[in-house]
Amino acid sequence: MDTPLLWQVQPIGGSGKLGPLDLAMIATLPRPVLLGVVGVVLIGAVFVATHRSTTTSTPSTPAPVQSAPAASPSTTKPAPTAANPGSAAKPASPPTAKGLPAPVQRALDAKKVVVVLFWNPRGVDDRSVKSSVDRLPRHHGKVAVFSDSVKHLSRYTRITAATNVSQTPTLVIVNRKGQAELQTGYLDYQTIGQYVANGLRR
Repeated sequence: MDTPLLWQVQPIGGSGKLGPLDLAMIATLPRPVLLGVVGVVLIGAVFVATHRSTTTSTPSTPAPVQSAPAASPSTTKPAPTAANPGSAAKPASPPTAKGLPAPVQRALDAKKVVVVLFWNPRGVDDRSVKSSVDRLPRHHGKVAVFSDSVKHLSRYTRITAATNVSQTPTLVIVNRKGQAELQTGYLDYQTIGQYVANGLRR
């Protein structure tokens, strides 16, 4: 079925149906009419093209959303609680003794005279006092002699709390009653031996 147009372009003496364009007639048409015809043709072409694309295209199916699998109860670890002491962190180990190295503490517990020298290996007086302390007689196990760097004063808080160690060489003599005596600076061998003998008599 032919659809008549408002301005049907056809050859002279045509049947009313659309046929080959007569270029001579088109040339004689006014410019506004030509523009209108071209606009109608373009609109029709765009409509046909868009209509075909919408009818032939299929709606896109959204991809299924994958949810993360739920954690299995057997794989989850309980937080450390009071009811679960095995999983809690282990506490730090306690000090070796009550504010003293273990050998010094054992000597005090045995009621020995304890001699502790805090010294600096770079000091001339320190090395001399250290040599004298190392030669002290042990009086059949009644005297215990120790020496340590002044950097390790924090290990001897039980002694340093009662005595103010601020320089080297410093000699601390603790008698059998636990009373501490502090001597600083250079000390010869005879003087150190006298302090030890005094500690044995008290």
